[in-house]
Amino acid sequence: MMPEKESLYERYSNYTDEQIFVILRNHKNYQSEAVDCAVKIAVERGIINSEQDLFASEYQQSKPIKMSFFPVGTDHYHQQRLFASILRFLYVISLLPIIYGFLKFGEGQLIHTIIGTSVGLAWFALCFLLKKTQKDIVILLLLLFFISVSAVIGYKIFSAGFVKTLDLVIYFIGTILPVYMLLLLKKLIKQFPGN
Repeated sequence: MMPEKESLYERYSNYTDEQIFVILRNHKNYQSEAVDCAVKIAVERGIINSEQDLFASEYQQSKPIKMSFFPVGTDHYHQQRLFASILRFLYVISLLPIIYGFLKFGEGQLIHTIIGTSVGLAWFALCFLLKKTQKDIVILLLLLFFISVSAVIGYKIFSAGFVKTLDLVIYFIGTILPVYMLLLLKKLIKQFPGN
């Protein structure tokens, strides 16, 4: 087996029969290497007799995955990976106001330093709370906090007089992307077991 297949095989070996069944039932949504490993494990465990069993109706996904504005994974493993990736993105956002604060400290503007650092640390703390609790209310707090900060930044940009097109593009993308990620997390959390 190739190294990639070996690592997939090792990971799937730790899966329960139900998790292997989910992969087999949704095999059209997985890469061939992943399906091959799942089939091999399923045959070893006696879940199926051969790859030909995948043609049976129980291994045909009832509805195909369609394009969605807020896509979520087909199983808990992929949902958790997506959750972790989005959370990393949100943690990185907390660095922006902190860096701004340190730059303003270099210019001798202590008030801006305190504001920037406080905003960054508050955002980081809310992201950490979201990671621990995985609750909708924390996402709502993050959304309200982000929209408030974004409104203040927008006011500063637009009240400065002449506004450059690049500033508008950066502001628009910098506002829409985090809001989208937070809304995606909200949908993702609803898919988690127990929610």
